[in-house]
Amino acid sequence: DSLRGPWFLVSTAVLVGGGLALLFVGTSSAILGSRGFARSLAGLVHLGLFVVPLMALLPSTGSIAGDRELGNMSYLLAQPLDRRTVYRSRWLGISTALGLALLTALGSIGLFAALRGVPSTMVLALAGLTLALAAAFVSIGLAISTASRSRSRATALGLTVWFVLVALGSLGVMTSFVRFGAPAWTLEAWAILNPVEAYRLAALAVLDSGPGLVGPVGSALEAAMGRRGVVLAATASLVAWSGGAFWIGRRKFDRADF
Repeated sequence: DSLRGPWFLVSTAVLVGGGLALLFVGTSSAILGSRGFARSLAGLVHLGLFVVPLMALLPSTGSIAGDRELGNMSYLLAQPLDRRTVYRSRWLGISTALGLALLTALGSIGLFAALRGVPSTMVLALAGLTLALAAAFVSIGLAISTASRSRSRATALGLTVWFVLVALGSLGVMTSFVRFGAPAWTLEAWAILNPVEAYRLAALAVLDSGPGLVGPVGSALEAAMGRRGVVLAATASLVAWSGGAFWIGRRKFDRADF
């Protein structure tokens, strides 16, 4: 239901419209020069790290909790179906629908980008990272949904998780770092472990957008690991979030009393 809701459609439209507008301005501005397309796609990255997690969390957090609240889940599990199959099907269904929506949005942006001379490799890499971010948050949302008794509670918890991960990006943790004197490695580790920040760092490293956009944490990581190392570490973080949250949610689903 959430995938057909107005919020999901509005989010997709915002992603497409915002991406096209950023590309049009960036690639047509003589001031930005040859790096105009990279900075335009960097703007799309920052738009995506807010919108994509929400697009994944809203349908996934309501999936199992909503059926549990209505009593549909107990009826479904009374059928000769393996619980792992049910859980895996939910994950695949939401991920597929979300992936198709994102590919449609990114395909439109990519087509426009190709016409404006943007290298296709950058667009493809950005699309892959965006899908990885979406898959991670689908897994997180389903794990939250499995542990919640109602759709409203699951949605509220999902939005809280989204807010914490977005608000506590590198700048949020940097404030604590400066104020409380935390060691430098905690800031760099959090930038990789936080899926939202990992997506941002990997995408900006792929775009080679310069130190002004990756920030001091990203610059420090690139100096220590190299651009390729940052991309690999951040991508591994997104895959770990997707697989780890999926495993936790499935274990909880196997043992849950519906």
